Amino acid sequence: MAKTNEMKYWNDRLKNAAEYIPGEQPQGLDEFIKLNTNENPFPPSKAVLEAIKAAANDSLKRYPDPTARALREAFGTAKGLDPDNVFVGNGSDEIFTLIFRGFIDPDGLAAFAYPSYALYSTLAQMNGIKYETVPLNKDFSYNLGAFLKKKYNLVIIANPNNPTGTYVEVEEIASFLQKFKGLLVVDEAYIDFYGGSAANLIDEYDNLIVTQSMSKSYSLAGLRIGFAVASLDIIRGLMKIKDSYNVDMLATAGAIAALKDRRSFNYNIEMVVSNKEYLEESLTALGFEVIPSRSNFIFTRHPSFKSADLYQKLKEKKILIRHYTGPVQSEYIRISVGTMMENKAVIKELSAIMGA
Repeated sequence: MAKTNEMKYWNDRLKNAAEYIPGEQPQGLDEFIKLNTNENPFPPSKAVLEAIKAAANDSLKRYPDPTARALREAFGTAKGLDPDNVFVGNGSDEIFTLIFRGFIDPDGLAAFAYPSYALYSTLAQMNGIKYETVPLNKDFSYNLGAFLKKKYNLVIIANPNNPTGTYVEVEEIASFLQKFKGLLVVDEAYIDFYGGSAANLIDEYDNLIVTQSMSKSYSLAGLRIGFAVASLDIIRGLMKIKDSYNVDMLATAGAIAALKDRRSFNYNIEMVVSNKEYLEESLTALGFEVIPSRSNFIFTRHPSFKSADLYQKLKEKKILIRHYTGPVQSEYIRISVGTMMENKAVIKELSAIMGA
């Protein structure tokens, strides 16, 4: 095999961009309790699996519908939205990429909260967009007014925020949009667990994009389905800039079935919320500081134990949680809500660590 110089063919943008590091996916993953990437601990419904199997037929020789019309209609029905105001992406991550590529000029300035989802800054760098970060308040709530102190062309907020789980009310977002002249993206990847979507604000504000995902609440992280809700003009722009066939037939079939199976969806949500409350109560009893969360994960720290040590000790016991670098989030660990058995295993091991 011919040897090549490292990064020989990379352009400067690729060389200089910080790499986004997803949660660990170690070898022998089945041996671990995996609570590090906010996946839903419960499987997809039978209706979803049957729909995917049924779609695996001779029609796969054809391209999928480039507009994903049937899926947009199913999402619109489930959410009470006009399907013409809906765009389907290969996960929300693709939608963010398209936004950086087509909805901010090269000399524009973006802004994100800190700490928040690190992929925003990575995608900004990959697309040559300058950005700044705006600190959250000390209690990890949003300070939306701080985004008005400069002329930002694009602002992205995660609501609920990742990794903190904190939430900003829709009324506060509406108040912010009355003053903000740039494009606001509200990433609602975790909105289904407690509700409170800003999607209906698109009728009043044409500078708003709301994104949602099927990865968390629908247990479909492996299908890569995300949605953008926005004005007709923004949807038209997303359609123009996307890859021709960005959502495949099997993912479409599974997603439509999931959106129609409201009974399984509601039961799943109830189970996750109940398990999260148990985990919060148990961590508090162990002396942890728990940040109030409206998502399927908990951001927490203990006053007597370093978060990095807790992460490492749990990993040694085959339990994966998330620990970050950075001046704020490094003090905390993020624990995804698991099954009740998984949650009890985490609490048991943490109790042993405390006792030791």
